[in-house]
Amino acid sequence: MNRVVKLVSIFRNGAVKSQTWILSNPDTTKTPSQIKGLLGELAQLNLFQKDGIRLFETVVSAKYVETIETTIFEEELVTR
Repeated sequence: MNRVVKLVSIFRNGAVKSQTWILSNPDTTKTPSQIKGLLGELAQLNLFQKDGIRLFETVVSAKYVETIETTIFEEELVTR
């Protein structure tokens, strides 16, 4: 079994539409206020635009999504 944690955050873009940003393997020891602050800083950087519209203007929400992957079978690759 393999445990995978992702931080899924929702932002409002410059066109007042939702924009999702996902971070794999986040630091889960951060407090909710620390995460909100860091995501707010990401929005302030104004790094990402598409067609002149800021993609991450305001942070709306964030949550951890945890997935457990269980391999049922896996064939071994044969090398020649």
